[in-house]
Amino acid sequence: MNFTPDTISAQQMYKLLIGGITPRPIAWVSSISNNGEVNLAPFSFFTVASANPPVLCFNPMYNADAQAKDTLRNIREQGQFVIHSVSAKHLEQMNKTCHNLPFDQDEFDYANIEKIPSTVVKPPRIKSAIVSYECELLQVVDLGDQALSGHLVLGEVKMVHVADDAIDNFRIDSDKLDTIGRMAGADYTLTRDRVTLERS
Repeated sequence: MNFTPDTISAQQMYKLLIGGITPRPIAWVSSISNNGEVNLAPFSFFTVASANPPVLCFNPMYNADAQAKDTLRNIREQGQFVIHSVSAKHLEQMNKTCHNLPFDQDEFDYANIEKIPSTVVKPPRIKSAIVSYECELLQVVDLGDQALSGHLVLGEVKMVHVADDAIDNFRIDSDKLDTIGRMAGADYTLTRDRVTLERS
């Protein structure tokens, strides 16, 4: 079957994108508003954008009412955020932070996640995260102003935290990290089955 984007709905296009581009890593992003409200939310449109300078990117989309999510509003206000990798042990807590909560409700408390202060940015970080990246905003690339339009957030990494038992000579232990990937619908995948191929 063939589909032309301008002949189907945005929701149908969304399903074609998230169903065919899998698995997707998850950025678990903490942010804070000018008034001090803390937010924690997962985003599966996420990857590394650059190693030098170190830049991560993720894409919070407008909701079905073409409104910005709390994370995007906070980052525009404060210019800082923390991205955490999501390990399998955090799957249920991460899923709770997807819930549609009031702006002033703290997802850390709601999902029973212990927070600790970050080192160089204002938003707190997840104490039990295996890897977390403290970032300062470089730019937001607005890709539209309609429902489900993306807003690509580019952040320069200012501090990296890795659990002591999960790193050796700058190599992060994949087994200790035990990340999950986002599939379509309500599905996630584990990353415990791997194939190693040496580059020539």
